[in-house]
Amino acid sequence: MVQEGSLERIFPWQLAKLQQLLVIGGAWWALVGIVVLISYLLYDRLAGSESPKPPSPGRSRTAILALSLLLVGYSIAYGWLVNERHNRFNSSGYDLAIKEQVVWNTVRGHFFASSVEVENAFADHFQPLMLALVPLYALVPSTKLLLWVQTLGLAAGAVPLYRFARRRLNSIGLALAIAAAYLLYPAVGFVNRFDFHPEALAISAFIAAFDALDRDKLKAASFWLLVPLLSKENLGFSVAAFGLYAALFRRRIRFGLAWAGLGLAVSSITMFWLIPTLRHGPSDTLARYAWLGETPSQMLRTLVIRPRYVWQNLADPNRGLYLLQLLVPTGFLALLGLPEVLLAAPGLVINLLAQHHCQSEIYCQYTVPIIPFLFIATVVGLERLGHFLRHQWTWYVIGLAVVPLSLLALGIDNPFTEAQELPAPLVHLPNAEAVHRALATVPPEASVVTTNAYAPHLAQREGLYIIGIPAQREPPPDPDVVFVNLYDQRFIICEQYREYFTQLDIDRYGVIFRDCGMIVIQRDGGSNEGFRDFLLNWTDCAG
Repeated sequence: MVQEGSLERIFPWQLAKLQQLLVIGGAWWALVGIVVLISYLLYDRLAGSESPKPPSPGRSRTAILALSLLLVGYSIAYGWLVNERHNRFNSSGYDLAIKEQVVWNTVRGHFFASSVEVENAFADHFQPLMLALVPLYALVPSTKLLLWVQTLGLAAGAVPLYRFARRRLNSIGLALAIAAAYLLYPAVGFVNRFDFHPEALAISAFIAAFDALDRDKLKAASFWLLVPLLSKENLGFSVAAFGLYAALFRRRIRFGLAWAGLGLAVSSITMFWLIPTLRHGPSDTLARYAWLGETPSQMLRTLVIRPRYVWQNLADPNRGLYLLQLLVPTGFLALLGLPEVLLAAPGLVINLLAQHHCQSEIYCQYTVPIIPFLFIATVVGLERLGHFLRHQWTWYVIGLAVVPLSLLALGIDNPFTEAQELPAPLVHLPNAEAVHRALATVPPEASVVTTNAYAPHLAQREGLYIIGIPAQREPPPDPDVVFVNLYDQRFIICEQYREYFTQLDIDRYGVIFRDCGMIVIQRDGGSNEGFRDFLLNWTDCAG
């Protein structure tokens, strides 16, 4: 998927990852070839009764214990990561503060009210699933509740995946290996790390829905399909694909067509009518596809009649890296899992076509509609491979290899250390103690202007606004409070701080906190003399 000259369009750190994954992928295929060759050469010597035996009750209990330990280990590790990331001011307003403010407002009767980007969250995304969090948040009104819900929700996906794999592969060991690979999968870790997104819960829900369909439990499958349908507007397309699969390949015609129609209707109505109507303009999400055309119909027409143009825009090493990051950790086994792997197509196509720096990468939340179906297809692909190979031990070795492959991939793309697209998750601010003291001075009812890194710590209010990257809305000219860390220039540079402060009314604002690079000013409060001194004797963000 790389065309000549396209290596100029890739960053050095991306090129290094691409090379490493190509080496791992090549070595993997060589190993598979050697194992299969040995299997065929020694066929007569190794022939015998290799049919798997039903697991004993004792082994089943051991497997449940092992799975439980995997779940606990994942939950502790990622629970610690996301909470420490937040505590160290490395979480972001886009999107943690946005989501928490919506839930906080809804608890107080202001239904899906928001201020960071739009007036109502439905003008940005269709995510009524967040209503399920309202009762919990009313009891525990904390940012960390959202982070723990996401962590535990993602971990839970290993349970139906293990159950599905054990049933289809008739092997406790391989089922545990698949579950472990899921919990080690870098893309899952990055979804978990990156703030809070309700659609993250759709990963486990899709796996649970497929497991239910595989057991012919259609009511349970329908229940789980509601989660992605209500978690984000574009996931209706994946639900529709799920429905078509059920109708065409599982012969559940009524069930499948009903969900195909419902998924397509929800995504179409919300993306092309509800969001633009509430936004009073086109969705900013659709702007990512403007290179295809100005309207959805023009975009579709370009895809159909100008395939070469589309290919020229897609054939770059960044997208090649993306595909390797998705496929290498499970040894490309998902490619054998037809037609199940095609369920990932809606999400994959949407991501590959988008002109957005994070959408065709694994470092944000956009892999949600891809991950569950890659793992389902991995199980199916491994099952199919077992029918092809002559020896069970060969099949078993290949299946178990998803664990070391996932570990190697995790070494290349580690959510605990990766710091290219987003700030390093565990870096310490040099003036963190001053930031904590400054937060205590902000009145809880005040409207606040701040930057992306501090918005998550100020989200429990009706008026919250962000300046600097990636702000998409101008803040009001006269907020109650401005909260700024001059030492922190990750999302806004020093001169932009000065430009913002100079447009405020110098006669109405006063300093209520200033120390170690932190400055908090309040309208009609604090020391006006202190604000004049700060502004007129600008120290180039020296504090």
